[in-house]
Amino acid sequence: MEDSDNHVDYFNYTNESEDSNFSYYESYYNGTDDTAGPRDVIKKVSLALYFLTCLLGVPGNAAVVWIAGCKMRRTVNTIWFVNLAVADLFCCLSIPFSVVEIFLDHHWPYGNAMCKVLSSVIIINMFASVFTLTLISLDRFALVIKPVWAQNHRKLSLAWILCGVAWMLSLGLSLPTMILKGTRSDEFFNVTLCTYHHDSDAYSYYDEDQTPDRSALKTIGTIRFVFGFLFPLITITVCYAFIAQRLRASRFRSDKAFRIMLAVVVTFFLCWVPYHVAGLVQDYGEEQISQVAFMLDPLALSLAYINSCLNPVLYVFMGQDFKSQVRLSLRRVFENAFSEGTTNTTVHTKGQKCSASNSSAMQLQYVTSHQTHSF
Repeated sequence: MEDSDNHVDYFNYTNESEDSNFSYYESYYNGTDDTAGPRDVIKKVSLALYFLTCLLGVPGNAAVVWIAGCKMRRTVNTIWFVNLAVADLFCCLSIPFSVVEIFLDHHWPYGNAMCKVLSSVIIINMFASVFTLTLISLDRFALVIKPVWAQNHRKLSLAWILCGVAWMLSLGLSLPTMILKGTRSDEFFNVTLCTYHHDSDAYSYYDEDQTPDRSALKTIGTIRFVFGFLFPLITITVCYAFIAQRLRASRFRSDKAFRIMLAVVVTFFLCWVPYHVAGLVQDYGEEQISQVAFMLDPLALSLAYINSCLNPVLYVFMGQDFKSQVRLSLRRVFENAFSEGTTNTTVHTKGQKCSASNSSAMQLQYVTSHQTHSF
């Protein structure tokens, strides 16, 4: 049956057998297993990362929403970054609920409705953040590789539509969680869990009818991995690889631009790969490795969360020289980072000259001031 312990990672579930599941769960709460020491270290590190994410992510993303959304002229860039900041802000604001759950040793005190709603909201916002990062990389690709096409088609209306599609896709990925997630109370350990199961008032370790079909859960986990990590990672990597190649051959070549693009891909990979690997191992791994993945689950989830506080740093402040940034007002920093300055570029097509006003992404200034990070 499904391991009911897996409620720290809101997207995945374990693949342990029924008897070993009970034994592991019992030793977990009684503190009789030999993993108590490492598990305590993982718990403390995870909590530290959660606090750091909240400390940096809430004010950072709130500043992006306020300044880029309310104080600046509306552009395609501000639409991307406000959309990203909203998703990241909600992710950061949901962290206290997870922190309380960890402090209570995975006991869920908020009730069945909050279990469904909060779990779904977390999925929606985390994947909306990942999809927005993918849209930003595609937008930059178009600006640098296809500047004439971008000049003719890069409109505010298209940006709003694409953001809407990203949120709708995120909502679709959250529906299985809304349906299958719920609370289970276990009188033996006096604990209530927020986990995947069919509707039931009580939970028994030996009642297999209360757990959803294992193959269905594996399918859901695989789809989330492909669309929430693998596809975005490939898209972001390919886009920035083409941009780097174009810049390397241009007079706008800069080591700083390449460092920022490298930071985008590496940060995405490091933040998300532990989370998705832990989920896949719990879905498909053998009993022993599944238990290890479950134990590492809080750490993997906290790393995924920390991506939400890194986005403002990567997308805004890495594009500014530090000394100049200190002298600038906060609003000036954002205006410089999100600006869409123009430069005239002449393109020859079929013997005719087409003058295209390209975004500053065609310049080194655009790439260095917009490159960023992170499913």
